[in-house]
Amino acid sequence: MSSLIVLLLNRALRDQISEVFTQKGFQLSLVERDECSKESINKSTPDIVLFDVGMHSDDDFLLYLDIVRWSEVPVLPVIYRKENSHCTMLKAHELLKDVEAILLGTDYSDQKENLATVREYPFALTHYHDIYETIPYAIFMHDLHTGAVLDVNKAATELFGYSRDELMHENPAIAFPQNSESTLSNAMKHIDVAASQGAHTFEWCAYKKSGQVMWLKIHLTLVSISGSKQIMAVVHDITRERQLQKALEASEKRFKSVFEEFSDGLMIIDEEGIIDCNTAVELMFGYSKDELIGLHPAQLSPQKQPDGSDSRMLSNAKIQEALQNKTAPFRWLHRRKNGQDFWTEVTLVLITLDGVNVILSIVKDISDIVQYEYDREQLQQHIYQLQKMEAIGTLTNGIAHDFNNMLTSIIGNLNLASIYMEKKDFDYTKELNHTIESAIISASQAADLVKKLLTVSRKTKGNVEKVLIQEVINDVKTICTSSFPKIVNVFYNIDKEPVYVNIDRVLLTQALINCCINASHAVTLMRSDGREGGTITVECTKSTCPEHMCAVHPEANSDAVYAVLSVRDDGVGMDEETRQRIFEPFFSTKDKTIGTGLGLSIVYSTITNAGGFIHVDSVPNKGTTISLYLPAV
Repeated sequence: MSSLIVLLLNRALRDQISEVFTQKGFQLSLVERDECSKESINKSTPDIVLFDVGMHSDDDFLLYLDIVRWSEVPVLPVIYRKENSHCTMLKAHELLKDVEAILLGTDYSDQKENLATVREYPFALTHYHDIYETIPYAIFMHDLHTGAVLDVNKAATELFGYSRDELMHENPAIAFPQNSESTLSNAMKHIDVAASQGAHTFEWCAYKKSGQVMWLKIHLTLVSISGSKQIMAVVHDITRERQLQKALEASEKRFKSVFEEFSDGLMIIDEEGIIDCNTAVELMFGYSKDELIGLHPAQLSPQKQPDGSDSRMLSNAKIQEALQNKTAPFRWLHRRKNGQDFWTEVTLVLITLDGVNVILSIVKDISDIVQYEYDREQLQQHIYQLQKMEAIGTLTNGIAHDFNNMLTSIIGNLNLASIYMEKKDFDYTKELNHTIESAIISASQAADLVKKLLTVSRKTKGNVEKVLIQEVINDVKTICTSSFPKIVNVFYNIDKEPVYVNIDRVLLTQALINCCINASHAVTLMRSDGREGGTITVECTKSTCPEHMCAVHPEANSDAVYAVLSVRDDGVGMDEETRQRIFEPFFSTKDKTIGTGLGLSIVYSTITNAGGFIHVDSVPNKGTTISLYLPAV
């Protein structure tokens, strides 16, 4: 009885032919793909090997070639046929007929000669030519000693553009480019390697018949055909791959050029440290490239960042974020080789080099920008302080008058107390206590006024905190009551529900005082209609932003709740042209002796920096309303 080894990608072939073959006395054995080797085949002592190559993949075909070399018996490739646009395996009876023709020498109509001696032939001719002609790779059979072409398949003629007759019995030089390494001598060296050392793969340059140059990947294998050893060459056209590789190399060259010439510092880093950097990094930090390679980014920084964070821990966190493609530009304090610290803006970008994820770090020296911002902030603080002093100066007359009244009350009550203490004719204890209490009240009022003035006048560094607006209004109310002329009536309409905002308290107090001073001037100094004085109304509410307001102010959020501080007067008002310019620094419609024109620009800066906006309504000779919108918390 003949034993039969079936090698396949799945068990479908064995299941399909099992019944038919066992009825004919064949013994079926199965060797899985991952167990297939020369030892496993020879150990089974088969009379024939069936190999399922239905998918025609590279791995299938190369394994098929190996089995041909390993086996001392016929190897019959079992392929798929097209039937009604579907791939199906050969029917079991047809396959049985082929096997019997090979092993038993029975008549087989598709072959030109009796196959009784085919045991020495590693291919069943009909199926060999099926796979040989249909495989999509060019195949050449070469003479082992001369390299002459003994046979080619259809794919080879299509690839090179020559007919089968033109290729037969030629040596490989028929398609060699001139003045290249693809010579007959080199071709024979590759054949010798395959013959002596086993399967051999290499790249080769050749010409089509049309003269077009192409690059090939060639796999050489030594096979035995009817007892004659030959070299089989499986040829893949890799011209497109070579072109893409060449384009990639050119692209990498351009990238390297851009990388080196880029004005900002560029570093390629991973979790361990710096892999590469450009010239700008060397100039920026004062290190050579050799010194920089391998350093951790934290080694180019002070131990602590200005916010107190550990540089290594924070840089590792930034790297991990970048590896997850979650990053944004951030500022970082770096340190040069000479010990000088400098500010940079760093952007981390996840890229892939040679199949490995790494980070491109773009480092921009922003020392000048940070210095400019610092100088600008200092100038702004000076302007704030100047405007505060201007506001206090504006209020001085009223405050001095009010303060004088308080001092007069204190002195008068103390003098009266002294008189009561000298008299002995009557018990003046009640009167004495009353005068002392009156003096204390006046002193407390004076102290409270001074305290509020000092609060407004002190310097601030922008201490943002949760502020209760009602408390700010009370401070402003005290100052305005003491300083505004008596012909100015100030009314307060304050929401009883606490209203909080996040802002610098001193700056908000100053902003509200500025608005009130402008309103006071609008009903007094700026009047030209003969009227004296007027009314100012300060209101505080909490509300959402109306649609018409959102349309005017794009920065407004219709869903947010705002704290609204409004200062309304019935003074001179202003036209539209003036209204458009009121927030410009140094712009003023008042006499130059009254102010610098910085008041409302400071108000604008304070409110917008806190995330709010300002709305102004004004009608000439009717009055003005300034509404400060701040996000409520």
